Amino acid sequence: MRGARAAWVGASIAVVLFVIIAVSIRMTGYFLFDAQLSSYMSQHVPGDYVSWFTQLGSGPGAMTMTVLLGVVSYVLWRDRIASIWYVLMAISVGALNQVVKFAFVRERPSLNELVGGVGYSFPSGHSAMAFAVYVGFLVVAFRHLKTTGKVIVSVLTIGLFLAMGASRIILNVHYFSDVIGGYCFAAILLCSSYAFIVSRRKKGVA
Repeated sequence: MRGARAAWVGASIAVVLFVIIAVSIRMTGYFLFDAQLSSYMSQHVPGDYVSWFTQLGSGPGAMTMTVLLGVVSYVLWRDRIASIWYVLMAISVGALNQVVKFAFVRERPSLNELVGGVGYSFPSGHSAMAFAVYVGFLVVAFRHLKTTGKVIVSVLTIGLFLAMGASRIILNVHYFSDVIGGYCFAAILLCSSYAFIVSRRKKGVA
């Protein structure tokens, strides 16, 4: 049950961080250095270099990567339950994140329809999907890879979801807190659903 316990701890930490950020936004409109960081990065980091990359976190891009990696995970490791969990978890994150946005109705620092910068800002959908897609794949891969493979996949997937979040700030369509909030929201669903699946497997149900 160690895996399930660790996942519940992860989910709990994500809940606490999400609530702290959400309360700060509700009370002050910002969290920590939101405005300053968005302004600095949008002015000093060329957006042209990341505008194409951020499309991977858009609805079509994220869904394509989810299905692709779900198929890859099944072909490589024949873990049907894990592959189904991965795809359903990522889809759930994308759908529920849009619902949560309407609970906060936070305006973006700026609008940019070309890079999906429309609608409400918190939590960032691109960041949430990047976390779900790449960290979710990492979780599935960890069950089957040896040390070297784990290191390689970890570097690639963690680098991808962090770069996705940074791109949203650079393009000035999200605040820092939107990105971290998106990560936390995805982590809550990923960790809690994974803990449930692991518990069921231990009992021989799944």
